[in-house]
Amino acid sequence: MKYILIPVLLLAVFAGFLIYKPIKTVSDVPATTDMILFWGEGCPHCETVKKYISENNIEKKLTISQLEVYYNRTNQKLLGEKVNQCDEITDKNQVGVPLAFIPKDGKCLVGDQPIINWLETSLVK
Repeated sequence: MKYILIPVLLLAVFAGFLIYKPIKTVSDVPATTDMILFWGEGCPHCETVKKYISENNIEKKLTISQLEVYYNRTNQKLLGEKVNQCDEITDKNQVGVPLAFIPKDGKCLVGDQPIINWLETSLVK
């Protein structure tokens, strides 16, 4: 029995490494980023934005860094820093996701529709 258990455990660990997808952190954000999308694992509005980006091949047209903030403290800290730069957000302590930060304007967009609308307008230009 013990000889069967060891290969099964090794196989499970190996399979975990194969399916593991690292979550981007602040160090992964290129200087030429057009938009930083802060999102949370399990957030349905975040998934709407991410699906729109994927289905419309937006990342072939704009440089977008997608940073998960529910489980990544580094990304949470960066989100707080970017929110402090945004005049559009009056209550800096009540920020939700999805939130897009536009570096060239220092602008924040909160919610799936404002982000999708910005993406559509940006691609027309």
